[in-house]
Amino acid sequence: MDTGLKGKKVLILGSSRGIGLGIAKAFVQEGADVMITARDAEHLDRAQSHLKKLNGGKLFSYQGDMLKAEVIEDLQKVLKDKFGSLDHLVCNIGSGRSVPPGEEELAEIQRMMEINFLYVAKSIRSFRSLLRKADLKDKDLSSITLIGSICGRQVLGCPSAYAAAKAALLHYAKNLTKPLAQEGIRINVVSPGNIFFPGSVWEQKLKISENTVKAMLENEVPLRKFGTPEDVGSAVVYLASRAAGFITGTELVIDGGQSN
Repeated sequence: MDTGLKGKKVLILGSSRGIGLGIAKAFVQEGADVMITARDAEHLDRAQSHLKKLNGGKLFSYQGDMLKAEVIEDLQKVLKDKFGSLDHLVCNIGSGRSVPPGEEELAEIQRMMEINFLYVAKSIRSFRSLLRKADLKDKDLSSITLIGSICGRQVLGCPSAYAAAKAALLHYAKNLTKPLAQEGIRINVVSPGNIFFPGSVWEQKLKISENTVKAMLENEVPLRKFGTPEDVGSAVVYLASRAAGFITGTELVIDGGQSN
């Protein structure tokens, strides 16, 4: 399949490890020019070294905390200098590490909303002009892909503030579909289920109780296994590709059937 992504300019927020790195890997393998970001310099350097071995398109990195408005504004200037414009934006920053449902103080709810939702609004506001297409008949429209969670669409015992933030993310994307389309920008959400990678929550849970985790997969996930960052990366690349040119305002669920 011709994805049409070779030479396209892609920004992936939160892409030094786990799901974000899997997404970056998928774009690099398609020959896209990719900018990865992270707060931690060591993780960023390690990710860049790994991605360079794939011999894809041009690779750039930016270190900074994307939860800070001034950092996003600075990155906007860097992108104008390096890329001139953007073809695809992927917002992958987030965290589900919180307190059990019903135990959230207001400050914790605000923290979850900032990490999982509000930074997306700030990012779209800052990078929208770089994504805007002058010719709306362009066969390769720009795209924004937000990384949600099945916790935002179904009650699964996740921290409730996290689930609420991811639900807000989904509805925010749906409400932006029409105004962004008028600027030649498609917007979609990829909602992963249980994704395993080194350092993930599931790695920790396996160490605590392997039998409990195995029982969960057997009883709750029809495919009876974890997903991988590569599974999510393939989905994101598809939604950014030429093949998905008529898709916007949708949610693609990657969860082995768990939330059906």
